[in-house]
Amino acid sequence: MTLEIHDLRVLRAIATAGSLAGAARALGTHQASVSRRLQRIERSAGVTLFCRGPRGTTPTAAGRLVLGGADTLLPLVDWLLDAAAERATPWPGPGGPTDTVRVGAVGHPALPALVGALYALLPGAPLDVRTEESSAALLDLLRAQKVELALVRHFPCLDEPPPADVEGAVIAHEGLLVGLGEGHPLADRRSVTLRDLAPHTCVLVDPHHGTLRRRLLGAVGHSGVDLRLSRAADGAVAAAMVRAASAAVPAFPVPAPLPGVVFLPLDDDAARYTLLLAWARGGKLAAHGRQLAERARRAYPPAPTR
Repeated sequence: MTLEIHDLRVLRAIATAGSLAGAARALGTHQASVSRRLQRIERSAGVTLFCRGPRGTTPTAAGRLVLGGADTLLPLVDWLLDAAAERATPWPGPGGPTDTVRVGAVGHPALPALVGALYALLPGAPLDVRTEESSAALLDLLRAQKVELALVRHFPCLDEPPPADVEGAVIAHEGLLVGLGEGHPLADRRSVTLRDLAPHTCVLVDPHHGTLRRRLLGAVGHSGVDLRLSRAADGAVAAAMVRAASAAVPAFPVPAPLPGVVFLPLDDDAARYTLLLAWARGGKLAAHGRQLAERARRAYPPAPTR
């Protein structure tokens, strides 16, 4: 499924207006254009996102999941665009920093908030952002002076403390999530534990199973629970397995919506982590680190899991 930012704006306009005609008026376009875009989005998704009825156009269960993601992403995108537009001025005059700011980060929805914070605090800064799922590898890059900032996950129960020559500030306190089918007997709970999942199979999605698998197995080993694991080729296959059987799919926040699947917090100490912005002690961005983390923290509201 491929979605553009404008697709999310169209879906949000349809849901808010309750009709295609109302969405077209709000977007300043024609109803036929909105209808064609919705049809393209639904073909790409392979599911119906809205139902037309006597009470107007209402989102389906799959539509509500996508709209939940839109409500998380669109404010961050708007904030980032506003920050870039307002602050797109050169770095301070002679003697000011001119080098590219190199950022290493785990794949996380807080990354746009961090980039926006950099643009706002260091106007005109040339940025080089690279993603790497291993937080340990990112800290190694930081200590080798190959990046100036690193956005990492730190699991207090599983990881060694950060090196003494690295400083950091917390952007968010989070934990692993577990996706369950809407009809699963645990789906109505506020959270689940690894022991709750022991009778069931956990499905890992292949493109993302490396780091997530290690973290999940670390939490399982810490808790002493015997958990069965399986794999799926992609998110759609994982969702089908979860809906069809008493299975679960683990995920990092904030997961992509899966039709028919609800995500609950995994309530185990070893599954909890802090999202840290790290920098080298005495590095060229050390003076800005805590302010950048604070700006990113304000701009990144953790999304609800349901």
